[in-house]
Amino acid sequence: LVIDNNEFGIKRQLLNLQPSNKFLIYSPGHAPVNEDNWLLDLNIANYMFSADKTSLILQNIGLDVGFKEFISKFDGFFNSPTRIEALRAMISENENNESLALKIMAISIGGDDNIESIMLRVFENEKRFETLSKYSLTDEFFKAIKIKYAYSGDSVKDLLYKLFQNHFYYNLDKSKSELNSEARLFVKSWMDSSRYKESFALISKEISAELNIKNIITDIDASKIVNCDTYEKCDQAIVSHLLSQLNNSSINSTQMSKIISVREHTFWFENYKNIYKALLSASLLFDFVKETKLTMSSFENGVKEYSKHWYKADRHYRDYSTHSSKAEHLELLKELNAKMEDVYLNSFLREVNDNWQSFADAYTNTASVPHQQNFYNAKVKPYLQKKNKVFVIISDALRYECGVELTSLILAENKKKDRFSATISGMVSSLPSYTQLGMASLLPHKKLSIGDKNDIVFIDDKSSSGTANRDKILKSYDENAMAIGYEDFLKYKRDEGRELVRNASVVYIYHDEIDKMGEKNEIKTFDAVDSAFESIIKIIKQISNFNGSNMLITSDHGFLYTNQATQDSE
Repeated sequence: LVIDNNEFGIKRQLLNLQPSNKFLIYSPGHAPVNEDNWLLDLNIANYMFSADKTSLILQNIGLDVGFKEFISKFDGFFNSPTRIEALRAMISENENNESLALKIMAISIGGDDNIESIMLRVFENEKRFETLSKYSLTDEFFKAIKIKYAYSGDSVKDLLYKLFQNHFYYNLDKSKSELNSEARLFVKSWMDSSRYKESFALISKEISAELNIKNIITDIDASKIVNCDTYEKCDQAIVSHLLSQLNNSSINSTQMSKIISVREHTFWFENYKNIYKALLSASLLFDFVKETKLTMSSFENGVKEYSKHWYKADRHYRDYSTHSSKAEHLELLKELNAKMEDVYLNSFLREVNDNWQSFADAYTNTASVPHQQNFYNAKVKPYLQKKNKVFVIISDALRYECGVELTSLILAENKKKDRFSATISGMVSSLPSYTQLGMASLLPHKKLSIGDKNDIVFIDDKSSSGTANRDKILKSYDENAMAIGYEDFLKYKRDEGRELVRNASVVYIYHDEIDKMGEKNEIKTFDAVDSAFESIIKIIKQISNFNGSNMLITSDHGFLYTNQATQDSE
């Protein structure tokens, strides 16, 4: 049957006269709007076929004719069989215009069929918005954004301004946040995205310059921007504020730590982490000096106070020096560097030294404090008497405060693998405190003597210089003892290493990164400490691989270091 102004007759024939028959009804023109369509009920109840391009596309992707008007707006998109096939694969049973538009946009520029993903793709590369425009999809793009984030504009640049400022003012002045909370969460997810965070950083810097964020932040109380990380200028303002307070002694380490702990979880922290950590270390040292009385009643009391508490000053200074040398903006720390040197040298080192000297002058080996010359008998021999193999790691110049940190690192390994436990205690080194005497003191001996013409130390009249001589001395007291350098020790593979130490009673392992660096390039001494930690952990794991379980870590002597050159009078 052909429709030719005879709709009522066709309807009567189908429904009244021949209700059981099958008909093909052909219309040479377009279907009228629903209000004027006499055959609308038949259209709905039966299958409609159309041979125009849009109808064929609908049939191909599995959508009904109700979407015809909507998808006809995106003719350019449907010129590609590849895109049509991709859309067909994504079609679901509950499509509507909004969900269909998201799928079309996602296919056009890559990404997932949600507005968040599509926005991230557009922000990453502005040419993708040009692609949406080419396929007449920009209206749908901004429509979806308005529904999700309450944005009413039609400009990508303006949208970015609104998104960033909405996020920026959330913790400052919510009345200036023009978009909804979903918009703020979008920016947060953008910042957290490993794939798109680079585009965030780039756009943030551009907007910061265009909107002159530096001047805006200047007028805001620094305490209010502690949680702000929309722009890098936030971190710069906070660092400047903390520096000013630290130089003016108007902030303590507790307050500093609280602020930095907040910043640790912000976007730009990695760019400023060393300067933040330097500031915290400085505040810890300043608080230590204010709160600590560096007095002692005896030699033993002085050792006890240092090993319990005073060592922290050396740690804070070392940490500050390490982080400040790596700081992202060295020029900012110039004033603080000078203050740190003054406080560490004059308020700690000199005061401890002056109080210590009178007791050190009267010191004898009969004091109750453990001495390194008794190390072998007091620490090593008990293992040998029980026939337990023991490994001794001697790290040249590993001072006590470094030992404390190393202990915590070993315990951290214990948490990872449940393999190690560790405790620390102090010993007094021999005087004068230099490598040859310290190393000799840690070996078994009956007599120690220093050569007349050099600094070589003799054990029972035998030279203790070098690993080979120390190996001979160990074997003279226990034929199954051995000495080896740490680099050689780490070269052994598991089975070879197990065979190496299988019959050994005690193994002395010599490590010398700190002392070697101090002699070679002393300004890198603190860097060598961090490297030494890594090496010693490797040695410990190697011992464990060789079935060793008893380990002693000690040193021949410690060290003092300041970034400021030592004067002759000091």
